Amino acid sequence: DEGARAAAIALLVFDSSAHPKLADLAAANASQAVRLAAIGALARTSVEAKWPELLGNFRSESPAVRTALLNAALARANRTQLLLDEIEAGHIKPSELDRVHSTRLLSHPDTKLRQTAARLFADAIPADRQQVLADYQRALSMPADTLRGRAVFQKNCATCHRIGDVGVNVAPDISDSRTKQPSQLLADILQPNRAIDNNYVNYVVVTEDGQSLSGIVAAETATSVTFRQPENKTVTLLRTDIAEMRSTGQSLMPEGLERNISLAEMADLLSFIKNWRYLDGQTPLGNVPTN
Repeated sequence: DEGARAAAIALLVFDSSAHPKLADLAAANASQAVRLAAIGALARTSVEAKWPELLGNFRSESPAVRTALLNAALARANRTQLLLDEIEAGHIKPSELDRVHSTRLLSHPDTKLRQTAARLFADAIPADRQQVLADYQRALSMPADTLRGRAVFQKNCATCHRIGDVGVNVAPDISDSRTKQPSQLLADILQPNRAIDNNYVNYVVVTEDGQSLSGIVAAETATSVTFRQPENKTVTLLRTDIAEMRSTGQSLMPEGLERNISLAEMADLLSFIKNWRYLDGQTPLGNVPTN
């Protein structure tokens, strides 16, 4: 039973003679439940020799394992330095840390670590993406039509996002945007790789017979991985059939949507994301401000 085995592994933290075994299990080709238990237990020990290897394999790990590794890395300053070393070397992209972990890193109590993180994250958004966001700031103050925004959403976003009865649930849920400012929504649209939830990082997979596919990890078992692709398509592969599985460090959502969405259309899209609940099909909302 995987649950019982994971529970037993967690108890090894109290037996110092078993700590090397924990390190081996954390890096082993074992089930996710076993590895998560081993990583969690190893993080509570003073055994540090295995962490360079574990963080070095970060981009090949599943979302749950990546989250466990980030939690462990941020728990001790020496591991946090290893994480920063991997980011500086380009082995981990800053965008692969979600907002929770990036915030923890950027507010780290150690001044040196905090300053290093700030330097690395300052360079994370390419200049061209920063310029696009600056160019589209005008959309925040333009008149907007919520119903037209629905059409913009259906054309450009509905293959991965769902709002109301439009689209499919592949990417993060953006339907409840009441607590988000339009400026934040605009940045999320134009800079999708700024900070990615580990559950929505895009993976590229090569199978043993040479086929290639990409998608986000939708589900895992001890023997298989299921990937979700645009339009809510799913592909399940046996682990034994996977030759390579690596994160792209990018969101499933592509950059460059501004090539298909004008300033006026962006204003309409933002209005739809914010105000779609008020569309009843009978009384469309025209000229609703986006802010």
